[in-house]
Amino acid sequence: MDSFISKLKCTKCGKKYESQIDVTTCPKCDAILEVVYTLEKIREHISAAGLEHRPPGVWKYFEFLPLLNKSNIVSLGEGGTFLHKCDRLARKIGVRDLYLKDETKNPTGAFIDRGTTVEISKVKESGLKSVCCGTTGNLGASLAAYAARAGLACKIFLPQRVDVGKFYQIIAYTVDVEIAKDREDATKKAVSESNYSHLVMPNNPYFLEGEKTTAYEICEQLGWTLPDQIIVPMGTGGHLSMIWKGISEFYQTDLLKTKAVKLVGTQAEGCDPIAETFQKSSRKIIPANKASTIAIDISVKNPQCGQLALQAIRESKGTAVSVSDKEIVDAVSLLARLEGIFAEPASATTVAGLKKHVDEGNIDYSDKVVCVITGMGLKYPEVTQDLVKGSRKLEGLLKLIERRKYSTSLGKTKMYILQILSRKESYGYEIWKILDEKFGTKVKLPSVYQHLAELESGSLLAQSKSEQVLGKPDRNYYKLTEKGKTVLIQLKNLTA
Repeated sequence: MDSFISKLKCTKCGKKYESQIDVTTCPKCDAILEVVYTLEKIREHISAAGLEHRPPGVWKYFEFLPLLNKSNIVSLGEGGTFLHKCDRLARKIGVRDLYLKDETKNPTGAFIDRGTTVEISKVKESGLKSVCCGTTGNLGASLAAYAARAGLACKIFLPQRVDVGKFYQIIAYTVDVEIAKDREDATKKAVSESNYSHLVMPNNPYFLEGEKTTAYEICEQLGWTLPDQIIVPMGTGGHLSMIWKGISEFYQTDLLKTKAVKLVGTQAEGCDPIAETFQKSSRKIIPANKASTIAIDISVKNPQCGQLALQAIRESKGTAVSVSDKEIVDAVSLLARLEGIFAEPASATTVAGLKKHVDEGNIDYSDKVVCVITGMGLKYPEVTQDLVKGSRKLEGLLKLIERRKYSTSLGKTKMYILQILSRKESYGYEIWKILDEKFGTKVKLPSVYQHLAELESGSLLAQSKSEQVLGKPDRNYYKLTEKGKTVLIQLKNLTA
């Protein structure tokens, strides 16, 4: 199939460049690049009826994406997510027509898979062999999964503060992980790695192109019409700005009769540089000096696509809103209790922002509203600690479960066992003695064997040999696997 890519164009100075994987920002002014298509040719090639007959997913919109050949697509089944009509939540908040675009159903549980499938497909098409990134979680989990699918080497730089669920995902794909001080340091380390590996960032032009497919699906799912408002979380600002680009492209190819929709961007009060700039009617975004919020994944101090997000909000006659951590937790609870969707805090800012606007009288009751839910709550399981407050029974059960499960510190006893085996191979009884004598951990011997079995089932250790001891059961020795060594190093860094 023919490609409809024209050029890469700088969103600031307007300079155009040939489409190639290693040009990620404007060489002249370092601004964001956008992919430009020959939309008049696309208009001749596709129709609403034709698109409706294609299988769901990101790649049904191939003509609007920057790949040259379909044979290079690297997919895990992303896109095609459900658009829920939420009558119960609508009544609770005070609007008539409310829809949730449920991006939690993407392969790694977040909208970011839309960008990753396009970026990795372009990497494959370009013949590159390795990728890297600096991230607080969702991007790292997604990149690790798609790199595994494509057979690419992958290195992830993580800050010390990272959502536990995302950390588990990244470990599962056994990629190379290195711990950084914070998000900025992780990005800096990833940039230095780009001399040897393709650097994947959420502001890369091909990555951004995948994110606009959220808009395509909303339009199609609403019968080729637009809602009155689309509410989107803002971290870098890329997703919101690309939703506007997608709407504009559909309008220019006659798939939409109008562009009349207001875009609303939401951020957490603990880190809200885009929303603050909009609310002050300013033009220049001042980077935040802190990132103190439970909405970790959108806590971007200096958002790379912030200016594009502001432009999209203003052109659509929309707005930006900041919400508190308490409002976010309340929204997580509302989504789960009323609609059966467990969203991570960053995602729930859209529902919190909608409720805040309704309470302040800024949204008409008759407005049709779509809230984009960008990631699943299992990526941030700690939020459940806030949800069960006040219920002594559930608080006690949660503490019991958290003592049993792998946490950031893997559970103290398991952590100590890994440390013991990092020094030498050992067996159950000897490990039991060392736990008591060296770490002051008094557990029953059967508990040690249970911990060993669980660590072995998680591929963190393996049996190395078995010795026969006269008159006693065989003595099974254990050693750390490569995965176990990696996990131990990363967890030590995270808990340092």
